[in-house]
Amino acid sequence: MTELVSIRKAIDYEDSLPEAIDNVLRDLGGIERFVKKGDIVALKPNLLVFSSPSKAIVTNPHFTFEVFKKVLEAGGKPFVIDSPGSGIPFTKRSLNSLYRLTGYSEVFKDYPDCLNLDTSKKMVDIENGLILKSVNILKPLLDADVIINLPKMKTHSLTFISGAVKNMYGSVPGMEKTRYHSRFKDVHDFSRALLDVSNVTKPNLTLMDGILSLEGDGPAMRGVPRKTEIILGSKDPLSMDFAICKLIGLEYKEIPYLKVAIDNNISDGTYNLKGDIPSIDNFVLPRTYHGKLSLDPVSLYNYFVFPIFSNFLIEKPKVIKQKCIRCGICVRSCPEKIITMDKISAKIDYSKCIKCYCCHEQCPEGAIDLKRIIL
Repeated sequence: MTELVSIRKAIDYEDSLPEAIDNVLRDLGGIERFVKKGDIVALKPNLLVFSSPSKAIVTNPHFTFEVFKKVLEAGGKPFVIDSPGSGIPFTKRSLNSLYRLTGYSEVFKDYPDCLNLDTSKKMVDIENGLILKSVNILKPLLDADVIINLPKMKTHSLTFISGAVKNMYGSVPGMEKTRYHSRFKDVHDFSRALLDVSNVTKPNLTLMDGILSLEGDGPAMRGVPRKTEIILGSKDPLSMDFAICKLIGLEYKEIPYLKVAIDNNISDGTYNLKGDIPSIDNFVLPRTYHGKLSLDPVSLYNYFVFPIFSNFLIEKPKVIKQKCIRCGICVRSCPEKIITMDKISAKIDYSKCIKCYCCHEQCPEGAIDLKRIIL
């Protein structure tokens, strides 16, 4: 079935957001299509790291709160839940810090009990999974009657975009995420794991915060905020990610998990767009993205010459010693345990680096850049 993707213009998180949310929900059949009176509703934003909303790394708390209010109006019982990135321990203490530093504590000050602090998890069996047979998922999210996925429109150094499907990977508790990077070093195998997690959680509704997006070397501190002034909504996370590709000029084959989805008949890649369809030109992709095939010399180099020397030329994480505060988050986030601390900064053993970019993603100071390092 071809799903609808609604796109509506919203220039800010104050005046224009409520009407934009109303319009998207109206396009999709109203909030009542998804939430019934008495339903327990899990709101799943992207709360990757301890970051101010102004950096466009996390789903803006005002965006989440606007959806929260719509659920209340429909008679639902909403709560906010996420597991932070792989370098942050999944504890009540770290969750309190996460809510405070991302602005959620302030925005939800009248509803503090609606910010989840329950760190329990549940192992879920996956029938006919692409690569996983079971996975631990946040128990409160599984116990909810309805899951509303609230991703941020961002780039990602490993998967190139961090959209609706990727956001559900936050359903895996804390540092358990690193285990899958270690098990599935190939990005297409990791993409199969992403799709398995998205399939087992099955969000009922996805609403994307694209008012202030992140381009460049996302999904965290090395990315650059960009005003794109849109929000999106769909029943299907994959349809939304296909639509994002169209908006920024990518083909689905260039996004590993979308290609895997097509190749495995999880999606046929079709969707219908409705609403205010913008033109987003020159959206900056991560340096790990090497372009799509065409007849121009740069494209031919990227497709035929680059792969031969990729082990020597591909972007690897590089510590910016002047910025490193020796916090140890990169050490904890590294699935291969090849990052150590010396007296000045973190140190990476490149001979064992699998280029998952977890350290780059998790560094709170933006002290890990991506560079072409010849060993």
